Amino acid sequence: MKKFITDKEIKLSDFLLDKYQGSLTYGKFCKLLKQKDVKINGKRTNKDVKLFAGDRVECYYDGEEQKIEVVYQDENILICNKPQGVTSDDYYNIIKECYQSAIYTHRLDRNTSGIIVFALNEIAYGELYNGFKQRTFKKYYYCLVNGSFDNKEGLLQDYMVKDANSGIVKVYTNKVKDSKEIITAYKEMALGKESSVLRVELVTGRTHQIRAHLAYYGHFIIGDGKYGAERVNKQYKVSKQLLIASELTFKFKSEEKLYYLNEKSFFVDNKRVFEYLK
Repeated sequence: MKKFITDKEIKLSDFLLDKYQGSLTYGKFCKLLKQKDVKINGKRTNKDVKLFAGDRVECYYDGEEQKIEVVYQDENILICNKPQGVTSDDYYNIIKECYQSAIYTHRLDRNTSGIIVFALNEIAYGELYNGFKQRTFKKYYYCLVNGSFDNKEGLLQDYMVKDANSGIVKVYTNKVKDSKEIITAYKEMALGKESSVLRVELVTGRTHQIRAHLAYYGHFIIGDGKYGAERVNKQYKVSKQLLIASELTFKFKSEEKLYYLNEKSFFVDNKRVFEYLK
């Protein structure tokens, strides 16, 4: 994301195209508006409005083409390392430019980096989709959290409700109206004086589960602007959650086309979360 302050009255499109000096096309600008990836004075906009001197403009576009980091590829699947700050939808569009047959199988939050898997044909899509939906695949995340749990490893079991208007997830110890059970397993991998690195497994898979669940126990992910603490984030000088989808192990049935990948594990670099440990 880039931030700008206007010094004169000007149309939003003219202002941003000038600021990005050719790396932002008008077509890309329109797409950013459609996705509401532009903020004016803290509020998202989907219109090419007129700006005035002193207006603050935030644009979720870094001005550079995203490179595709391939973790594994064969004729059936494509595994990539999604960068932080890119929505799964945007990343999918990038993938489609190089792999036209690619099909979504699951998503990651905008500011969560790491392993994301695409099918390259319909049969592979069905088997991958079922694996993610039925939770037969093992997915592990590494994150840096505030403080540390008393126990070095454990299983957190609670309930959550997502507010459709705010997009915020709330966690409860007991079942409440419209709540869904959440189960999160964790293991401490490194301990500092102020923070710790956890290896987290999603036993259930809900929106913002890891972020909200750990925050509920007081161990929010460093850099998380939604469930964390801005004061702490500033101390670490990070504005995006230090959360990486770093490990994936497949589990397929012997009669499935992708059985050759059964028990195969794939990894991406997670050293970034250790570098911020205090």
